[in-house]
Amino acid sequence: MLTTLTIISIFTEIFAAGIMLAGAAAFIKNYFSAKKLKDLFFGLVFFTFFLYVSATIASQMMFNLGTDLSALILLNKGIYISIVLCALFLWVFIVEKFNLFRLRWTYVIFVLLAGFFVYRILSSSVNLIYREGVVEPIVFFSVSIPIKPFFALMWLALAAASFIYVYKNRARHIILPLYLGGSALIVLLAMFFSFLYLRLGTAAYLVVSWVLVLVSALGFLLAELIPPEAPQAQAPLSFFRSRILFKLMLIFVLLIVILFETTTLATINISKQSLSKAIIANYQGAAKSLATKIASFSSEPSFAYLEELVSGQRVGKEGVAFVVDEGGYLVAHPDKIRAMQGENMGADEGVMRVLAAESGGGEFRNEIGSLMVGAYAPVAKFGLGVVVEEPIFSAYSELRRLEANSLLFVIVGIILTALVGIFFARSIEKPIKELTQGTEAVAKGDLRWHVATDSCDEIGRLTTAFNQMTKELRESQERLILSEKLASLGTMAAGMAHEIKNPLVSIRTFTQILEQKWDDKDFREKFSTIIPHEIERINRIAESLLKFGKPMKPELSKVDVNGLLEEVLLLFESECKKHNIRVTKKLADLPEVTGDAGQLQQVFVNIVKNAIEAMPKGGGALVVKTDVGEVIRLGKMRREGIKHGSEMVWGESQELEQPTPVIFIEISDSGEGIPEANLKSLFDPFFTTKMTGTGMGLPITLRIVEEHQGSIKVRSQAGRGTTFIITLPQKG
Repeated sequence: MLTTLTIISIFTEIFAAGIMLAGAAAFIKNYFSAKKLKDLFFGLVFFTFFLYVSATIASQMMFNLGTDLSALILLNKGIYISIVLCALFLWVFIVEKFNLFRLRWTYVIFVLLAGFFVYRILSSSVNLIYREGVVEPIVFFSVSIPIKPFFALMWLALAAASFIYVYKNRARHIILPLYLGGSALIVLLAMFFSFLYLRLGTAAYLVVSWVLVLVSALGFLLAELIPPEAPQAQAPLSFFRSRILFKLMLIFVLLIVILFETTTLATINISKQSLSKAIIANYQGAAKSLATKIASFSSEPSFAYLEELVSGQRVGKEGVAFVVDEGGYLVAHPDKIRAMQGENMGADEGVMRVLAAESGGGEFRNEIGSLMVGAYAPVAKFGLGVVVEEPIFSAYSELRRLEANSLLFVIVGIILTALVGIFFARSIEKPIKELTQGTEAVAKGDLRWHVATDSCDEIGRLTTAFNQMTKELRESQERLILSEKLASLGTMAAGMAHEIKNPLVSIRTFTQILEQKWDDKDFREKFSTIIPHEIERINRIAESLLKFGKPMKPELSKVDVNGLLEEVLLLFESECKKHNIRVTKKLADLPEVTGDAGQLQQVFVNIVKNAIEAMPKGGGALVVKTDVGEVIRLGKMRREGIKHGSEMVWGESQELEQPTPVIFIEISDSGEGIPEANLKSLFDPFFTTKMTGTGMGLPITLRIVEEHQGSIKVRSQAGRGTTFIITLPQKG
């Protein structure tokens, strides 16, 4: 039978197996997203460890059910093969994790060594030694195979590599490697307690061993799932508080432990007590029946009759009934040779009690010290005693079957309940997570976020309200964008009236004197040169205004950035002349980019307009440069500005696998500069320092740039002007 501590250890094994399987899925999923070999092989470490734990649970259940020894041997071979594979994958993980690429040649050696171990395991004969009350056997292979030392050595190597890494990188990112190395040492400690359990048979060691395995599995998950740059890296345990899913699952698991374990333990203990009493009562009935039959004789019955009597008494599967005299020597026994030899049974605890004229039943040890279940009854009339006994393993076979079946049902119940719990926990967490992401997106100015939901509960109604809110905010933003455009158009239109009037005066003058001077060849040549140029100038101004006034519907095409800058500067030419602003252009030869010309034009208009407004009325300098280059980071939506030295950078949150060709657009002014206190809020929606501003010009600019996978840098010093540097990928 399983003790209470053994049953608790089995529950711990079940949860350890669940953690291992979840970890394997998480790391393998990370591999397919990040393509890092360390994640793949750590996932395989967890998976093979899961196989080891699962096979161990199966072995314990099969032993308790009295499964054939050959099946147990085959299963234990599988356990040792999973240990070998786990050690192999662990070594590969160590090399990949700590960038020990010079040791990759050792993979061949370890694969050959693992193959050799697996071959020896499969080809060797195995001897399993089970002992009383111990569910895990001592395993002896017919040939020497140092599997567990090899397994322990790999965990020791992981601990050593982790601590060496910590020593070399004391200044940064040391908490997670400490967790990794510490968890590896905990696995070694768990193996030590498992060894103590096998040698001493104390169930408390088994519980401690599997609790340590569970703790180490959680440590490995924290060490490898948390990114080193994440805030939780400094306090890994806070990771479990970072998601509502973990909290819900923790509550759910605790309920399972409390409900299933306590209920199962209570049920099994009550059933065991009842069944045990019934079994012992049956033995007592058999002993009393034999004693009554013997006492019914008027004189002491013959040896032949007693032999016939005890041989005909059926005692379970492997039990016996025997009769002893007042000295404790056998008088009758199913084994006639033992009876004829008059074997001394005085060391049998049942015999001791019957010789003391006691009658009863229970668990006691026989003459060789094996634990038995049985009963005893004295026959005072002839100075004899009857003892009925059966080895505890066979006596309680039905009880163990009940125990094992109950545990199997509980295991299935835990698995099903956990799966249902995960499903419902995710169904709660997913919309909340999407709402959180949506709220963060709205805070950064992205009002296109839509949260999909098919729920009709409170979360569903909250989601519907959120979507309605973003829709109304988006409509308000579109109206503000239109207002911003109209404000820009109004600013430009005041100066453009004069710019358009100048060529119109030239055209009118030429057309008025055209009839008089048509015969003049010089006049005709001058007319042919000036008039088309002036008409084209008017046309370009009108087309630029029309393009700028179009709705913001993205239309991707090949875009000439230099050409867009020329058009924008043309729109503001009169404004620059009016305020005595000197415009300098340094435009490099640029490749075309893929984007929306109208949206990119609005970006340049917003920045140039702000630059003009930032300069004093007495004049200033506006410098527009373009260039080509490469970067390793490009834009990603919904990110805050990050300070890099004297610059604030927006949209450089997505690290690329390799340098990417880009173009740079730099727009500088000689204005008063932006105060450092305002620099972080520069691209926040509705933030403005102008009396008539809407605060939406730069947020719209940032959104457009990030949608084109670009980034914006702002460099500003009080009294020395401001520079905007826009980065756009050459391939959109």
